[in-house]
Amino acid sequence: MKRRTFLASTGIGLATATAGCTSQATWSRARETGSDTTTTTSEGGQTETKQTPEQTLIEAGDTAERTIGTGSLEERGLRKTHHVTFGNPTEEPHQGTITVSKADETVFEESVEFEANASIAASLTDLNTYTARMTLPELDATEQVTIDPSQFSCNVTRTTVSIQDDDTLDSMSISTRMACPGVVTETAPADGLASHTLGDDPIPADTGKHSHTLMLRNPSDETWTTRILVENESIVQFDGVYTVEPESTVLIILSESGTYSLWMSVLETEAIETEQVTPGNFDCNESLTRAEINAVGELTANTVSTLMACNTETNSTNESSQ
Repeated sequence: MKRRTFLASTGIGLATATAGCTSQATWSRARETGSDTTTTTSEGGQTETKQTPEQTLIEAGDTAERTIGTGSLEERGLRKTHHVTFGNPTEEPHQGTITVSKADETVFEESVEFEANASIAASLTDLNTYTARMTLPELDATEQVTIDPSQFSCNVTRTTVSIQDDDTLDSMSISTRMACPGVVTETAPADGLASHTLGDDPIPADTGKHSHTLMLRNPSDETWTTRILVENESIVQFDGVYTVEPESTVLIILSESGTYSLWMSVLETEAIETEQVTPGNFDCNESLTRAEINAVGELTANTVSTLMACNTETNSTNESSQ
């Protein structure tokens, strides 16, 4: 069973928002346990010794902490780490396996024995789409949840998978609800457009100034997930994640003159491109940064501008008369 809960950010700490979701600050006193199993064959009475998988013991009341990823969310952008808790809030011990994967790759797997009220808290530190799974063979129970890029925002977010008193598994997501200016997660539909303007819109016509546009296109038949960061004076002002469907376009319009760094990536292939925009890209000429994703997820980008001479004298006169 899957649930999603949103909590007001004012006066509410996520760590104490709901029972079973508390992440303790101390590491658990976890220990590795393993055992040998001896089997006897019917021919000749020969025996085989097999090593059972090692298990991590999480003692009663403890929470073990795990970090999954390279920590790239801490390096740049406006989004925070997402937390996944696997827990046993019951009074009975349970054994099972927890896994976290992205695409076809398992990025975390651990066989555990939970004592009463024990848990593992894992931090996902890289933006991506993840599948988190908890399996308890003894109960013939499995719970699987998907964590998508929209769950990495400026808010503190947590997904919890936990054992219930009736020997079933349950999952839920909780989040604070702080407004996240500049954080956009959207889909550019097939043959369609997704657009966002950063700054005042529209620009007054008598200023002689123009906007600068970043146009990212996907002319392929594949769907890609892209992340676009816009920095001004080393401060990130925009952090957009777009699901870019076939033959779709993303437009980011910069309406205020300045020096910007445009950082673009494709999550599935880790392709990255950067472009610089200067105040000269906001004069009377049309200026555009064009980026494109091809069928194998490669990313290219370049900035172009018309070369029309600008009447700076007229612009100065307009500014002095204001």
